[in-house]
Amino acid sequence: MLSLPELTEPQREAVREACGFACVRCGVTIYRYLRLPDSPQATLLCPTCHALVEEGRLTTAQVQGFHTNPVVRQRHFARDRMPFSSELPTLIVGGSRPLRDTPIPLVLDGEPILMFAPPRRSRGATRISLRLGDPDGNPVQVIQGNEWLAANGSWRFLLRGDRYSVMAGRGEGLAILRIVARNRIAVEHLRTTIRGRRLEVTPDWLEIDGKRHVNRIGSGALVGLEC
Repeated sequence: MLSLPELTEPQREAVREACGFACVRCGVTIYRYLRLPDSPQATLLCPTCHALVEEGRLTTAQVQGFHTNPVVRQRHFARDRMPFSSELPTLIVGGSRPLRDTPIPLVLDGEPILMFAPPRRSRGATRISLRLGDPDGNPVQVIQGNEWLAANGSWRFLLRGDRYSVMAGRGEGLAILRIVARNRIAVEHLRTTIRGRRLEVTPDWLEIDGKRHVNRIGSGALVGLEC
């Protein structure tokens, strides 16, 4: 299945709406825009489900079935286990104080590492963006507004229980976001190096170039911490 980077924003919006703003098979809100085989239509699959297609473990007919009836629109789907919220999420990161109304909690060497935004449509998903360093310390946009951009195998994505896990194929880059509730996200572990600056974050503390801090990230501001 081919990715569709050439889609216009109105076309992308129509695809998101049709698919329920998530992977049509599993409901994960991190996805790629993909062309349905033998069809002009596009669909959304998370990196894991797309890999199943590439490996031949998920047929195109099955994908078409999921596209026709996305899992998030089915009665049994538990929306609370995914970040479907009309508001900015409360963040649990770097200390004991929850962060509220902080779209960009962390900036490292001028690079926004994490960004959150409310959905553009009702019943949409929190928009998550993630930028991490590659093995040479260059910044790479891995996720942009929920779209998975790392299509060359250099990064891996996994849903593990209530956790979105992003791991570098090579190097130490890592981001694990725990979906505590639809409007509450914990940065369970984040680790990256950009241009020689190293950042490591857990719910309880953060380390900048080896120096540990607690409650350094500000709440209620556009940027929580620039380091």
